[in-house]
Amino acid sequence: MEDGNLKEIHKATGGAWGGQEVDEAFKQFLIKIFGSPVFQKFKMDAIEDYIGLFRDFEVKKRKSSLDGTDYLTFTLPLSLVEIFQSETEETLTNLINQTPFAANIKVLKGNKLRLDISLVKTFFYPAVRSVLEHLQVFYDNYDKYGISVAILVGGFSESPILSCAIKDNFPSWKVFVPHDAGLVVLKGAVLYGHDHSTIVYRVARYTYGLYINPPFIDGKHPVEKLKVYEDGRRLCKQVFEPFLEEGSLIKHGQIVLKNKRIRPVVHEQDSVCFRIYASTKKDAQYTTDESCFFLGKLNVGGLDMSLPRTERTVHITITHESTNLNIHAINTKSMQTLDASIDLLN
Repeated sequence: MEDGNLKEIHKATGGAWGGQEVDEAFKQFLIKIFGSPVFQKFKMDAIEDYIGLFRDFEVKKRKSSLDGTDYLTFTLPLSLVEIFQSETEETLTNLINQTPFAANIKVLKGNKLRLDISLVKTFFYPAVRSVLEHLQVFYDNYDKYGISVAILVGGFSESPILSCAIKDNFPSWKVFVPHDAGLVVLKGAVLYGHDHSTIVYRVARYTYGLYINPPFIDGKHPVEKLKVYEDGRRLCKQVFEPFLEEGSLIKHGQIVLKNKRIRPVVHEQDSVCFRIYASTKKDAQYTTDESCFFLGKLNVGGLDMSLPRTERTVHITITHESTNLNIHAINTKSMQTLDASIDLLN
């Protein structure tokens, strides 16, 4: 924004399409070569070498280019080679020659592998393809989002394979990879921890609502939700009452629910329980819907049992701050207050 602060234009979205998916593809490649029994024994018996192998691959994959003449060379731990030879009595060269990858792999000095870049790129395909498919929506809707610059952060963004794929598929975007992109997320988290107000507006990721028990309406509510109490009241269980809709623009510090009155359901209650749910859909009706999931609850006790049930009331106010929903409850008779917070990132 003009004052230098930030405003979300779309809810946070994404998936498991980062460098770990590339690591998993590399791992499956090694299993195909050495076989699962050998690889599992290597992991169990030489865990330090196992970690070192993937650490080495992590460094190399960030430098892999799209130039078809390039190779990725890395050293296999001697422990892996020794376990393989002990279990199979084969040489590494003979093993490679028996695999479908023979034309794309060279064995150097006994325990070094040189992979053709065309093979290395296959490790990236699933993650890169998912990222491109996800970004296509924003690229196709310039009039709605106005995006012209893509800033890539995180360790995976340092890979030229990813950045070049984004540049090629979205030519009108300026693609920018900051220096030390792998540390940018960490640095941003530290800065944000000192000042939450830098992100002034966020877009609600889900629809948030309350668990309520309104009067049962024949023909509207399903019979299995009917709860009949001793005093004859007929209530509907597990109704989802939204107070913040998915996609809504929320300002930092905005009150999203004000003075919501709750009271005991039965006369014997000296406390009330306030439950918050979220839904991936805007039209959820019940907290038991497949789209709904539980976020948290607040128990407010100390209600005056000398008062009628309908006069034992608690007022709830919810404020959105940073990535939290802050709940403030007031006992309207004693004026006792109770506060709680729900972290929307957990």
